[in-house]
Amino acid sequence: MNVASESALYVYAVCRLPAAGLTLPLGIERETVLVTVEGIAAIAEAGLDLAALQADDQRLLTAVLTHDRVIFDLFNQTTLLPLRFGIQLASSSLEKHLRDNLETYRRRLTTLTDKAEYQVKLTPTEIALPPLPDGLTGRDYFLAKKNRLQEQAAQQQRQRDELNRLVADIQAAYPKVQTGESDEGIPRLYLLLDRDQAQPLLQAAESWQRQSPHWQIALSEALPPYHFVS
Repeated sequence: MNVASESALYVYAVCRLPAAGLTLPLGIERETVLVTVEGIAAIAEAGLDLAALQADDQRLLTAVLTHDRVIFDLFNQTTLLPLRFGIQLASSSLEKHLRDNLETYRRRLTTLTDKAEYQVKLTPTEIALPPLPDGLTGRDYFLAKKNRLQEQAAQQQRQRDELNRLVADIQAAYPKVQTGESDEGIPRLYLLLDRDQAQPLLQAAESWQRQSPHWQIALSEALPPYHFVS
């Protein structure tokens, strides 16, 4: 599909155009289109009023979810570089950008061929302490409370040590890893693996879980390589 050179294009991703072509998904408001330069394509949507979306919380939320859905749909068809929400260019600028960065995109897409991102989410288990015995008073009460606080501190330290060991083990086993933090300051790991390594990763996670009783370990499904686009 040809797009007028001066029209504004909202851009979802850059990909290598497969020989069989792509089944283009519906975008935020209308059909998506391809802007292609020598086999490298940007998936885009014309005519989207981004400012109007951002002024309406409900429409914005729907747009963000649709952005991810479009990327995921395309990820199941071809290797791609997902772009963050909110990128919009004139089509002539997009074509120039693709041409200027053609070799960079080819190299990055080659690196990501047949690969997927897996998120490792770590959640601390609740530290359960027994209640103080009934009937304690005076010195006995304060001693029991002190011992309880010391046990809580010891368990928290064991939990921190376990986390450090767990993260180190994951980073050693999977060198293609990016590390971020959740809102609670807990590391969140993103692994780049061949798609056929999902089952070995699941087995490794089960082993990590057995060795880390103070943490719950959850793996995502195969995701587009959001954290490995550069």
